[in-house]
Amino acid sequence: MKPAILRSVRTTPSVLSALGAGAALGVVLTLAAVGLAAQGDRAVAQAVMAELGREPNRREVVADAIAHAQDALERGARMRAAGDELHASEADALARQWAETGREILRAVQTEAKATELRKRALETEAEVAKTREIVEEVIARTGRLRAQIESAERDGGAARVAVEVHDGDRPSSKRQANTKGAAQPAVDGGAP
Repeated sequence: MKPAILRSVRTTPSVLSALGAGAALGVVLTLAAVGLAAQGDRAVAQAVMAELGREPNRREVVADAIAHAQDALERGARMRAAGDELHASEADALARQWAETGREILRAVQTEAKATELRKRALETEAEVAKTREIVEEVIARTGRLRAQIESAERDGGAARVAVEVHDGDRPSSKRQANTKGAAQPAVDGGAP
């Protein structure tokens, strides 16, 4: 028994040839799409490999991925030459994956190098902050000691002390004498070292 669709359609040779031509066209379009996709994968793989080749200082990092991608591209070319377009497109897709893996490895290495540099700078900054903190704490302690000395001197002496400077040939004024009666007399040598 024929399926319901085929019962209503006459199965003449022209109808069968049209169905065959449609099926063949579908196969050809599928192969063409696979071929275009393979060319896209091949082109992308080659472009990424060229990009990786422009990084001479990082070439050893991605050498393995580039080698695998190149090998897959060569296999794809051999398969394409032998007429096996399906496997050739798979090889091209594999080459693209290897090339993109190499690019990601390169990005990871570059990111890691940046992270190492940032960590180094952070450690240097941390050391500077610790040094600065030490200096600030020392200044605070010195200020505290000076305040304590000032308070002690004010409590002990009662009145604020006045410094008197006498130069050679100067006579102390009466004001100076009044302020300096209890203070020590100036040195005879005028304070010369």
